[in-house]
Amino acid sequence: MPPGELQRRADAELALRGSALPELPARQATWVGVQVLAAGAVGVLGIWAFHPELALSAAIGAGAGSVNPKKLWALPIVVVAVVLAGMLCTAYQVPAVIGAGAAAGALATWLLPHRTDWLDHLNGALGTLAGSSLGLWAATSLIPSSVPLVISAMLTAGFVGLVGSQGLLPAAIRYDAGPDLPSASQIKSTLQLRYRPPVLKALALHDAAQKHAPDRDTRRGLAEVATWVYRLQLTRQTLDTEAEAIDPIAIRERIDAYENLGPEADEFTRDRRLATAQHLSRLLEHRKAIDVEIGRNEALVDYALAFLEEARAGLAVARQLPGDAMPDRLDEVLTRLRAHAEEGEVRRQSAREVI
Repeated sequence: MPPGELQRRADAELALRGSALPELPARQATWVGVQVLAAGAVGVLGIWAFHPELALSAAIGAGAGSVNPKKLWALPIVVVAVVLAGMLCTAYQVPAVIGAGAAAGALATWLLPHRTDWLDHLNGALGTLAGSSLGLWAATSLIPSSVPLVISAMLTAGFVGLVGSQGLLPAAIRYDAGPDLPSASQIKSTLQLRYRPPVLKALALHDAAQKHAPDRDTRRGLAEVATWVYRLQLTRQTLDTEAEAIDPIAIRERIDAYENLGPEADEFTRDRRLATAQHLSRLLEHRKAIDVEIGRNEALVDYALAFLEEARAGLAVARQLPGDAMPDRLDEVLTRLRAHAEEGEVRRQSAREVI
């Protein structure tokens, strides 16, 4: 396999691990579509006629739980949690859509493929809560009472999902602020132990420098370099695996054995052995190319780490330190202190002259 192909495969693998923002419209469309279908199902079953708030909560949960097809195993958990949140609000005389929307937004953010924290969950909960409430208000105002129950349920769920799914937007915007840095679990699952130290060092340098970065572009650049180190280590791991599978000494022995056949070998066997030796010779050339790529990869990792070290030190020097600016009244205070000291010296001099 050409060494360049190894780099392309590593890049493609990393891209598949966390590209959420370009897929945001698709995730929102999936949310709305599944929510409408779920509302139609509970409408056909008759649940919507007797418990419309409970049925709408279940539809919201089904829509929120389907935003990530790779985590469909969590769909029943999301539906149950959203329904329970809606029932809890109903018990306290609060519209069920509020609790259901908040739970759906928080859980949908949790299902996204990139790393999220409590702020993302809070923004998702607030966004879906507000959006679902506005969607329900719009549906109540716009859908005529003469519309059949199942159609009304599906239209209501469509309005609620269309606006409620915007709760995914804050997390997507935040994710777009920079590359998705590899998490500790991702590093542990994709890199062997001996390839982790450079990545962990890059993340530590990124964290130390990122908090002093003056703008978003600088923070994004730091994250790109730290992520680059992770990609380089993925490539290095693949290159080492390929290199370890090729033993130059054993292959050279096989080449010598195939090229030095005895006179008793027939012509066909001799030709096939020589052809085999040629293939093995090219395999050794590939091994040399892999060794070159390993050296280049190691040089790039050192370069990236040195860049992050310089960036951390540069940001430390660039930021304003306590000694950069003197207090505005420093000169005034020093003048008063000097005048006070001179007055004290005059008093002491006068006292000595009296004595």
